[in-house]
Amino acid sequence: MVEFHTDHFSLPWNSSMASYVGADMTTTNTFTAVIYEGTPGVRVHRDHLRIVGTGRAELIDVVLAEVERGAGRIELCGGIGAEDAAAVRAAVGPGVRIGLTRYGFESLERIADYKRAAMAGELRPGAFLYLAPGLDPDRDRDTHTDAVFVPVPDPGAIAGVVASLSGLGLGLIELYGGLGVDAAAAAVRASGGQIPVGFVGYDD
Repeated sequence: MVEFHTDHFSLPWNSSMASYVGADMTTTNTFTAVIYEGTPGVRVHRDHLRIVGTGRAELIDVVLAEVERGAGRIELCGGIGAEDAAAVRAAVGPGVRIGLTRYGFESLERIADYKRAAMAGELRPGAFLYLAPGLDPDRDRDTHTDAVFVPVPDPGAIAGVVASLSGLGLGLIELYGGLGVDAAAAAVRASGGQIPVGFVGYDD
């Protein structure tokens, strides 16, 4: 398992962050916790966002630990289904926003193919992109055995970031931390529709 050190990965708050967080992400004393089904452990640690891998059986415990740490938003990856998301909602209560990754119609066939391959033991690498003003997508990306985690300095940079990942043989791209439907559309275009693109929808 890849060793991961978080002590130099904090992202200072600045004025550009205020414009990024938007109407639903304005609380400065909370952060977004992205939870994905994969190798357990913290993959990305920034001031405004953490990405944490977990097994399915540990999902609720991992989510509750992030809420205890101060997460105000939980974003669940596309490998986590609606029933598990509902269980997370029941566990954390109404004070925390819960988002679940979804895929647009144009990505359904390819994400179904990804799922079939994964169930057969062929796990293709994924790319998790998250909004992080001030970070560099090349210099500040984190690569692990199951995924690459790439900061996007602004939504307009999505096409270039996706193009930079073209040689990795990606099975999927998922967008987090404020990258919404417009960014998803840009990612679909940038990949030529060849990679399924997921983005988070909240339950409120």
